[in-house]
Amino acid sequence: YALNDMLGVQNTAARFATSILFVLYMFRILEAVFDFVPPGAKTSLGTYCTYFSLPFDMIFDGIKPVMATKQEIRDGQINVVKAVTCIGVLCTILTPSGYKPFGDTDAGEFNESIVLSDYLDLKHLGNCFAIALFFQQGLSVGDAVFGNAIQTVLGYKVKQTMRNPMLEATSPSDFWGRRWNVLVHSVMKRGVYKPVRKYSSSPVAASLAVFIASGLFHEWLVHVVFLHNRPSSSSTSEVLLGSNTAFFVWNFVVIVSEKVLTGTKGVKSLGKMIPSLLLPFAIIMTSLPMAHWFGNPYLKGGFFEDYEKCLILIRKL
Repeated sequence: YALNDMLGVQNTAARFATSILFVLYMFRILEAVFDFVPPGAKTSLGTYCTYFSLPFDMIFDGIKPVMATKQEIRDGQINVVKAVTCIGVLCTILTPSGYKPFGDTDAGEFNESIVLSDYLDLKHLGNCFAIALFFQQGLSVGDAVFGNAIQTVLGYKVKQTMRNPMLEATSPSDFWGRRWNVLVHSVMKRGVYKPVRKYSSSPVAASLAVFIASGLFHEWLVHVVFLHNRPSSSSTSEVLLGSNTAFFVWNFVVIVSEKVLTGTKGVKSLGKMIPSLLLPFAIIMTSLPMAHWFGNPYLKGGFFEDYEKCLILIRKL
């Protein structure tokens, strides 16, 4: 809050970029407090300080940081070009419709009655898919740019944060645990999941704690990015707190349901019936109808318009 006030930052994309670092370091502090820092990071004071200062997860080979090869650095530079080009093309396509490519729909907010026909309306699902794809690609840009900078300047190999979850996930657990924002998943696993699991001995309680913590830090982001010390407008007045937490609690229910149902005869049979190319779409359908609970604060708060100011777009005159 103080940093944004001091700098007078009003661009919501810039606010988001600075605020997310505080979230990352908060969970890094928790993993240190509960002694779940990777063993490789504790081999020397220099390595420890480097690990905590970088906004990425270092990769360790036993007790030593893994260094990036020349080929990996070149690949990282190519990925920057690809990621920036893809987000530019995506925003060029979505901006004329105001990031609602299929028009307005009737799906309500998280605190309103859920009308199944509205939530499963193809236009609503299409809009949600477009916003989710934007977030995936937007995070991929940050991953590519900053990850490549670290590999090029410091030489450390860093984990890839986004692993194409929208098109390659094989299960809800694979989506959230191994493909979507792996950096945040990793710091929350060490800073929240492992401590709660240690003191409660309950994997379910630990998973619930992670999803609630994820919801709460996203609520904080919504407040600091869209609501704190910003000019009042009709758009900011429509930004609701609570919707992000509701979205993540829903996904906790999805994950628990997956754990309960995996291995049952019916689920196995259903899995065999779904073609491999359609499996990722079946996976994201567990969350897609509620995805506007997450995306609406960003849509109504003007985030996408502010983000576009950092890009080169093609516009119709």
